[in-house]
Amino acid sequence: MGQQRTTIAVDAVSGDGGPETVLAAARLALANDPDVLLRLVVDPAGAGRLSAFGLDRDERVEIVEAGHVLPMDVGTSQAIRRGPGSSMQLALEEVESGRAGAMVSGGNTGALMALGRQCLGMLPGVERPALMAALPSVDASVWVLDLGANVGVNAHRLCEFAQLGSTAVRVLTGRRPRIGVLNIAREPGKGPDVVREAARLIEAQPGLELSGFVEADQLFAGAVDLVVCDGFAGNVLLKGAEGMARLMFGQLSKGLTGLPGLICRRAVARLYDRLEPSRHNGAPLLGVRGIVIKSHGGACERGFASAIELAALEARRNLIPELEDALWGSD
Repeated sequence: MGQQRTTIAVDAVSGDGGPETVLAAARLALANDPDVLLRLVVDPAGAGRLSAFGLDRDERVEIVEAGHVLPMDVGTSQAIRRGPGSSMQLALEEVESGRAGAMVSGGNTGALMALGRQCLGMLPGVERPALMAALPSVDASVWVLDLGANVGVNAHRLCEFAQLGSTAVRVLTGRRPRIGVLNIAREPGKGPDVVREAARLIEAQPGLELSGFVEADQLFAGAVDLVVCDGFAGNVLLKGAEGMARLMFGQLSKGLTGLPGLICRRAVARLYDRLEPSRHNGAPLLGVRGIVIKSHGGACERGFASAIELAALEARRNLIPELEDALWGSD
């Protein structure tokens, strides 16, 4: 065995893909990482599904049985009331107790945010968590936050997002990111007051490298490494990118016929794997006092496995202490 094993709690029954997708992803994550141990939170019928994926014979798999699963359309207040005993809350409690270094769930985003705050608490000075995810760009990836957890925010909250995101990207990539504030134009005098004030606050913050404003099309050109925006703009940006990728590759596939088409289709499939946003799966819920990864609800097997791998990476690189140091150091 290599390094000490990293334990990840997995909400194995939430999400649009159902438990079969999550269990297949768990098998793939175990094959890719010999030093990960998974605590799979399943519903009462879940233990019987493990044998189909060979997980019942893997000594790196532990089972936690939940009483029920929160539906994907659950409201935030309902999630709080119905959380105890649910697969999502039990996975969070694995992190809170220290039995797991991180958790992954493909369940309802609002429920995960509410239960995450309740179970784990918040980092010092942070009022609400933010979702961050990687999108493909020319060079590698560009990280974006917030992606929907906070619809409307003030300039100070956007500056807080920049602090959280910059620290997280530095921990994950090993370099200090260039930060762009999402705006309708790159000129300093344009855009809403809240966006221009946020840029001023970020520029004045020690340790943050502000590149200026960035428009949506420049995001994919590799102009910056981290983009800061409110949750409304970020969610629209993400869903638009996903829809355009599906449209583009769908139209390409229809036009590829015959033997030349078969040859080209393989190259297109490889390109799709690299560029389709949902394949870059796994959004850290930054701000809670624990590592929580939100998987795309409709993620495929490979996508959910990527979310598990991201959770393990953040746990191994001690993301939470790094975030606490960054926030305390800014006071």
